[in-house]
Amino acid sequence: MQTAVSNKNESKATSAPGVVYRTICQNPGCGFKFDLRITPENAGLLSASLSCPHCKRHGGFLKSQGRIGDKLFGAKLLFRLTGVGPTRGDDDDSAGDNAESRY
Repeated sequence: MQTAVSNKNESKATSAPGVVYRTICQNPGCGFKFDLRITPENAGLLSASLSCPHCKRHGGFLKSQGRIGDKLFGAKLLFRLTGVGPTRGDDDDSAGDNAESRY
């Protein structure tokens, strides 16, 4: 029975569908590294808020850091600051428009 299970796991690992995001939690004091497998069935995770499996902080969003290898990408799990007013995101390009106007 155990040999059948191990053979099934081996074949599953070699032909696993989807891509892997090697993710690092950016919660201060955590820094936990984990792999997140994205398949067509769970592709909604890329745009949903996630919680870190180690520190359990909710509301994190994935930010891709580029390709590491074949079907392997780097990502950061970013969180908004708590107790601080709204801030401008890293990807916000409206700073160029506001730089010309003082008011």
